[in-house]
Amino acid sequence: MHVESPRLRLRPLPRPGRPTFERRRNRSLNAADALELALTGAAQRGALDAVLIVDDEGMIVAKSDTDLPLEMLAAVTPIVGRGQAVPRIRKDGELRELSVDTMELHDELLYVAVLGGDRRIRRRELQGTMAATRRILA
Repeated sequence: MHVESPRLRLRPLPRPGRPTFERRRNRSLNAADALELALTGAAQRGALDAVLIVDDEGMIVAKSDTDLPLEMLAAVTPIVGRGQAVPRIRKDGELRELSVDTMELHDELLYVAVLGGDRRIRRRELQGTMAATRRILA
């Protein structure tokens, strides 16, 4: 019995004179700008309302580019992240879901929050945002 496996597609290796593939569309050497670009990219990819990183006191460390006022959301994010509250957030009268996860970086506890979208997309972008944050702030 022969089972056909899916083909594995690899990008070609870089060669002199051949253009290289850059996964990032926007790039910054400044960590704050790079983090904002990463969060904005996550929000755009997932069609999310906002992605933000908050410290243990509820202060915004970084956020995606959005017109939404996020200060009040940032203030309750640590409480939600600790499991002490259930978020009930409305935007234009519609209930929006919020996912929060924690990460420790340089002995500091940070909360990553993702607002809007469906649960699967929020989880994917939450994990990607945490990886990007570790990479950028390492």
